[in-house]
Amino acid sequence: MVGVCALIEYAVRVMMLSLPAMVANAMPLITCRSILRNPHPIDLNKRFLDGKRVFGDNKSVEGFISGVVAGFLVGLTYSYYFNMTAWILYGLTSGLGAMCGDLLNSFIKRRLGLRPGQPFIPLDQLSFIIMAFALVKAFKADVMVGQDLGTVDFVAGLALAGVLHPLTNYVAYLLGVKETPL
Repeated sequence: MVGVCALIEYAVRVMMLSLPAMVANAMPLITCRSILRNPHPIDLNKRFLDGKRVFGDNKSVEGFISGVVAGFLVGLTYSYYFNMTAWILYGLTSGLGAMCGDLLNSFIKRRLGLRPGQPFIPLDQLSFIIMAFALVKAFKADVMVGQDLGTVDFVAGLALAGVLHPLTNYVAYLLGVKETPL
């Protein structure tokens, strides 16, 4: 019974530490498809050396900002709950990392000739969490909140994102917010 409780406690910890990135990753879709009608492309419609758009129409300034702000707000909520302001930096760096990972994913997809919104498994499911983890580690935001993330935490976060990302995308598809189920 102790082993099961420890496993549940660990799973909750991983979910809590991944939440700022996951909320950040979901926010641009909510912001740009449900709230804003004419978002501004973050690449300013510019083309890369290969003649293809840098990121494409689905990546906007408003979406990027909304994702970073969402991560920040999760961190702000944690800071009130845990009475530790360092959680604000954790949420901000996690949200910023998630948005940078999503942009990197789009950049790679454009270079491969994939159209915006076209699934690219597993990068779609993992790029945001990889970059969020990297930025959190780079700024030592995890250590500041007393959660020194290691390799096992990273792999657990990848597994969580690998499961939850497709599920939440499918729900968004069923609700008509997303055009493709993955």
